[in-house]
Order: sequence, then C-alpha cells, then structure tokens
Amino acid sequence: MTTTSLSERAMLASLNIRRWQAALTDKKITAEVASTHSVSQKRAGRYRKNAIDVEALSFKAVVTAASELRNQHYFYTLPWSQDGARILTTAMFAQYSSEMRTLRGAFGRTVEAFVADYPRLKQAAKRELNGMYNEADYPTQIAAKFGVEVVIMPLPDSQDFRASLSDDTVSDIKKDIQAELQKSAQLAMREPYERLYGHISRIVMRLSDKQAVFRDTLITGLADLCAILPGLNLTGDPQLDDLRKRAEKMIANLDPQELRDRPSVRRDVAREAAQIQQLMAGFMGPTSLEAA
Repeated sequence: MTTTSLSERAMLASLNIRRWQAALTDKKITAEVASTHSVSQKRAGRYRKNAIDVEALSFKAVVTAASELRNQHYFYTLPWSQDGARILTTAMFAQYSSEMRTLRGAFGRTVEAFVADYPRLKQAAKRELNGMYNEADYPTQIAAKFGVEVVIMPLPDSQDFRASLSDDTVSDIKKDIQAELQKSAQLAMREPYERLYGHISRIVMRLSDKQAVFRDTLITGLADLCAILPGLNLTGDPQLDDLRKRAEKMIANLDPQELRDRPSVRRDVAREAAQIQQLMAGFMGPTSLEAA
C-alpha cells in the first residue's frame, strides 16, 4: 500500500476520558505513620484512602461507562505508534462515531446521577472516615471533573511535507516519513490477526475439552469480530479476509447451546477451529489467551 492510499483509507482517533479519582493519598496519615515508626516518608510509602464509598452504585456506574468507552474505542481501532492515538479506518468511521456518540451519552447520564448522589456520599464519608475526613478532598464543582473527548486527526502523509530545505533534505525526510508509516501499518495489521487468532484458540481450548464450560460469548464474540474485520483490514490483506470468511462459515447459524447439547457439533467445530488455528500458528507465534 502506498503512503497516499494509507492516508486516504484511515485517520487517527484519540479518546480522552476525565474522571474524578476517589482514591487519593492522605498526606496527614502518611506523615503520622512515618513519624510513629521513625521512618522517612519516602521509605514509609504513602497511605491511600477512598474519599467516598467506591462501591456506591452511582460511582460504579460511572466507572463501568468509562470502561465501556475505552473497550469500544479499542475494538474499532488499530494501534498507532505515537501519542496514544489509534488508527481508525474510513470504513469504520461511521460505525465508530455512532457507537461513541451513544456511549458518551450513557457516560454523561451516569455522571449526572453521580453528581446528584455526591452530597449524600460526601456526608456518609464524613461519618465513616472520622478524623481522616478532609473537606479539601472534595471538589465543589464535581461535575467539572468528568468529561469525554474524541479527537479525529489525519494520518501523516509524506506528500504533504513542506519546508524551506534543499531538495535532497526534503527527499530524505519524505523517505523517513514513508518508512515510518509503512512500519506503523504493519504493526496495525498484526492486531486483527491477533484478535482472530485469540478467539479461534479459545474455541479450540474450550471445545476440545468435553468437560469445559463456556459462555455464549465464545461464539458471539467471534461473530462480532468477524463483522468488523473487513473494516479493520487497513491494507486490504486477502489472507486476513480468507481467514475471516472461514471463521464466519464455521459459526454461521450456530447456536452456542448446540455445542453444549450435541457432542458431534462440538467436535466438528473444535476440529474446524483447530485447522484455522494451525493455519495461523506459523506466523502468529506465542500469544496470551484470555479466559472465555
């Protein structure tokens, strides 16, 4: 793929989530512990406390909503080597934007519920923390501590490089930019392979063991991945597309409950998954598998 075509097929997306951290360092208690044991504060460490009940439903809802935003951001994007941004293909832009809009709205609603609950949580903390309570730990404008920002930027393009330098210098810089972009594209394309290999390997591991239990997401998670793989195929890699089609065919119209109820179906799917795994194993190398 040329540098120009890469910049036309993708962009960079950054997700920034601001969230008040209820866990903080209590400087007063930290100093008291160090003094009691005649140890310097650097050696004694730091005492952390929760300013509010972090198990409160309103607070946990905000944490969950933030995690879902991050998870979906990573689901729809590919790694980029710089600045925490990730590659977002033009094919995935509309779906990514719609999903992030929905999740930002959900995050905002959880924040509103937490802000409404904040005075109660603060009063409870005053009772529960006793002498450890410190009014300065609690922002007066708590809502301002939360926010979500999605930033979309163009991919660098060596053809857009402009500078008042000699032709030879400009040519060298363009070559460096192009080489870096090609390197980033290769890194980005490894991730969809790793995702597919991870799902397939978990299927092999679970279904090959007759006693192993599994959740429906063992199959539905693979279906969700296959649905977006064409959009993540940044370089139009035909090998990745062939593997994706084979995985889709393997689970087409498959009800996860069938795998539990019908041993023959379980064996057939395990066998097909093992064949796909073997095809991929040569160029994947070792990879860590999460529990399904």
